[in-house]
Amino acid sequence: MNRPVGIETEYGMLCGSGGDDVDFAYEAAMLVRSAPLADCFRGWDYTAEDPRADLRGTRVRRLDQDPHDLRGNSAKSRNLSREELLADTVLANGARLYNDHNHPEYCTDACLSLHDLVAQDKAGERVVWRAQQARNAAVGDGSHVRLIKNNTDYHGRSYGCHENYLVRRAVPLDALIAACIPFFVTRQIYAGAGKAVHESGRSRAGGFQISQRADFFETDVGINTTTQRPIFNTRDEPHANPQKYRRLHVIIGDANCSEFATALRVGATALMLDLVEDDAAPRLQLRNPVRALQAVSRDLALTQPLALADGTTIRAGDIQRRYWEAAQRYRGRDTETDWVLDEWGATLALLETDLTRLRDRLDWVAKLALFAQASGGDAIDWENPAVLRLDLAYHLVDPGVSLYHTLARAGRLRRFVTDEAIDHAERTAPAGTRAGVRAACLAKFGDHITDMEWGSITFRHNGAAFALPLTELWGTAVDRQQRMVDTCQTIAELRQIVEQGGGT
Repeated sequence: MNRPVGIETEYGMLCGSGGDDVDFAYEAAMLVRSAPLADCFRGWDYTAEDPRADLRGTRVRRLDQDPHDLRGNSAKSRNLSREELLADTVLANGARLYNDHNHPEYCTDACLSLHDLVAQDKAGERVVWRAQQARNAAVGDGSHVRLIKNNTDYHGRSYGCHENYLVRRAVPLDALIAACIPFFVTRQIYAGAGKAVHESGRSRAGGFQISQRADFFETDVGINTTTQRPIFNTRDEPHANPQKYRRLHVIIGDANCSEFATALRVGATALMLDLVEDDAAPRLQLRNPVRALQAVSRDLALTQPLALADGTTIRAGDIQRRYWEAAQRYRGRDTETDWVLDEWGATLALLETDLTRLRDRLDWVAKLALFAQASGGDAIDWENPAVLRLDLAYHLVDPGVSLYHTLARAGRLRRFVTDEAIDHAERTAPAGTRAGVRAACLAKFGDHITDMEWGSITFRHNGAAFALPLTELWGTAVDRQQRMVDTCQTIAELRQIVEQGGGT
């Protein structure tokens, strides 16, 4: 990748017997706090964050909230302090785990390679699975809570898997929006996680579709994330040098179990952003992007014509092919870029000619094959509750019962990283990034840390506070900071260097 990228995943929870009597706020907080983590930091500094700042140069008075979102509904959560409820935790690998909108959320820090990113994302699955085990052991009920890496509870509520891409602020915002919208609407044909339900408004009907999230988007551009969801999100929180960078906060995407699908989704998106920065992106404008998004999700044959603003029509696969053809200019840049271009092109070709051959790579195709197998050759009854249970079982994080893990162990789903790489990612920050600096500070001077956030670490020494800025995500500045932390033997030495300006 030609830029740092991170993934933040909210996990669904099945708690006890389910129903409206579950205090999901409390359960999410207790699960996060149960995670058996070594060398972690409990806490988070929110003072530098402003989720109401908009990339369009304004600041909204409030963010809209979905009235149907899960809320704490008992004294259990109301009796928790804000810190106890959020359960903010920074891990030894530089990642973050906390309770976000009553879901446990795992955030990787930015990574510089697809290999590191997929490994860090999979490490997050292991972390929350162990948290599930620990929580159930504490309650004394092995099925008290089960975590799911999906995006809907099938009752009209959705939770996200967001990607974060560093983008140069000098890129015109209008050009960025224009290129992203048709790309995001159509990348679901290889990035969708598949779903055995149609959810329109608050109604539900059986019927398979490609994307778990498509039903929950209502507008083209906007700042909200939990209601009136936009295809292009305009939140302006760079978590980096704000004069140099934007953070493209991509909320339109499914939580992939397939390692291949995650790598392709992120790799293709990163190449699309390279095209935008080089003013080389295809010029396409959908007439109604939200309608097109939902049409593509229901078009399993991938033949639905999508209306463009100029009066012509085009298929989703052809839109993706336009971006893929434009991105050929980067072929030969490095082996990772060539892998993305090769697999992107091969996937688009198979989507047109032999969809079933992608059941070892794409979540939605793998799930569709599972449903067909379970039906024994008969027509699939999408209203059958057993189909919904099969759908959920694919996404369970417990590798002992997850259908995804069953397929992967049997060699029926391609791997992108090894188990050893995931083991390493659980313990180690992604190479060459500020996450490495954060992790080194936590390991070496953790007893002196009082606050952490993406862009800084605050220490206390002899009653005085000092902060190490982390506004660069990679590059020579980060390399200098890493050498500084590795070289310093005491907190006094670190403080002296930082206060003398050596920490930037």
